[in-house]
Amino acid sequence: MTMNVACLHHVTASLIGACAAGAFAATAAAEEITVGAFGGLWEQSLRECVVAPFEAATGHTVNVVLGAPVQWMNQIAASPNDPPLDVIYMPSDNAFDVVDRGLAEQFTLENVPNMASLPEAFQTIGDGYGVVHNYGSMGLIYNTETVSEPPASWEDFIEGVAEGEWYASIPGVNYPGALSTGLWNFANLAGGGLDDIEPGFETIERMQEGGSLEFWSDPNQVLNGLRSGAIDIAMYWDGRALAFIDDGNENFAYVTPSPGAVAAMTWIQKVTNSSDVGWEFVNAALDAEAQGCFGSRTRYGVGNASAEFDPAVRDQITKFDELVFPPFREMTEVQSLLIDQWNRRIGR
Repeated sequence: MTMNVACLHHVTASLIGACAAGAFAATAAAEEITVGAFGGLWEQSLRECVVAPFEAATGHTVNVVLGAPVQWMNQIAASPNDPPLDVIYMPSDNAFDVVDRGLAEQFTLENVPNMASLPEAFQTIGDGYGVVHNYGSMGLIYNTETVSEPPASWEDFIEGVAEGEWYASIPGVNYPGALSTGLWNFANLAGGGLDDIEPGFETIERMQEGGSLEFWSDPNQVLNGLRSGAIDIAMYWDGRALAFIDDGNENFAYVTPSPGAVAAMTWIQKVTNSSDVGWEFVNAALDAEAQGCFGSRTRYGVGNASAEFDPAVRDQITKFDELVFPPFREMTEVQSLLIDQWNRRIGR
């Protein structure tokens, strides 16, 4: 995308200026921190919009490691006094668990000044033990050559898969967010919810019976399946889907089925007992320029209300009031039970 270089230059200049003005309290000596992040376009955008300008502005080094939230939590818990990560990006499904296990430090306006530019809901979601960095929603990406009439509703999608009309892929239990975007969503559509999750399991089992359903655990797995023709349609994140389509894959399209797309919020959290440079990185990641760059690259909404998106993609960003929000906090409390039920009934 032609905006990348200009965006990076703009963000770098902004961060360097902010550093000179004292927004980042740089330490006397350069340090190295480790940040847990997601792969693919997400990682590329983080490196270009946040990591590179942060390193240039502060002299610190940022090691970006890819992995899974549960893996990161277990690694941190195994070495709480000398954690292997300093900053982590976490989906809401896992972020509350991080808070409950005491693995994150509390944000304040003193250590994260840019938090003041976030809507109150994004600031207070975890009582300060992390804030919303970006958000997206899960709709459907499909091959226009094999799916002549895309599902207008989630019910249409469910019926099409159950009848074997297309080969489909949905998030599996090993993917963070599967419980909210799939299981809870399907239960909610059928009149159930977290207190009556059975309709969700019944829906997924019925879709399996159609013989044309698989589960994905890595976002890149979906794109590879679409390219190869192994799958026709998949539940997928809006930002990643639109970026994929714009990247020379015009025979694919994205749709948000009615009555709406389930929201997913990615938090940024600073690990307990980690380097104080982590606070500098968090503040940089929430900078308006960095957020605008990241959101424009990924097509995701971002936490900073002052962020500006590239005009070419601004209309592709899902509006906050178009999202459906699962009961994230309550789901954390029964997550282990739901995972156990999923493994016994649906499989891995």
